[in-house]
Amino acid sequence: MDTEEKQKKDFLDILNFYANLNYNAVIVQLRAAGDAFYKSEFSPWSRFLTGEEGKPSAWEEDNLDWMINEAHKRGMEFHAWLNPYRATFDMNTDILSNTHDYCTNPDWMVQYGKKYYYNPGLPEVRKRFSNVIEEIVVGYDIDAIHFDDYFYPYKIQDELLKD
Repeated sequence: MDTEEKQKKDFLDILNFYANLNYNAVIVQLRAAGDAFYKSEFSPWSRFLTGEEGKPSAWEEDNLDWMINEAHKRGMEFHAWLNPYRATFDMNTDILSNTHDYCTNPDWMVQYGKKYYYNPGLPEVRKRFSNVIEEIVVGYDIDAIHFDDYFYPYKIQDELLKD
């Protein structure tokens, strides 16, 4: 996994590239699959940031607060992008943190194809999403929330939903 310095440099390179093109906003993924790219009460740390799901960030400061501030310094809005329904990327659930919703609330999940998804028809799942959103908008100076899940399952021939 990259060091804090490398992660910061990469993010600043992206921000500066788009700032030089006069972009006025960045959309940054904060939730890929039931995980979080920030310290969350509701989701484990993302392995894509820390190298292991549930392992805390090694940053000395709050990484999300830092990213938001860097975007705002450049006159750019910070939009948080959340994947709301995808719970896993594949069937390998052994890599999930024991605090992942798949492990703590397996009844919230449905399997379709080779992934698990949150069942948005359940009130408990909708409440969890509301809590995640509230955690972000109350805790951070973000400018927008995007729910964008183009990974929502497309019909697979002869595949039935499993719960």
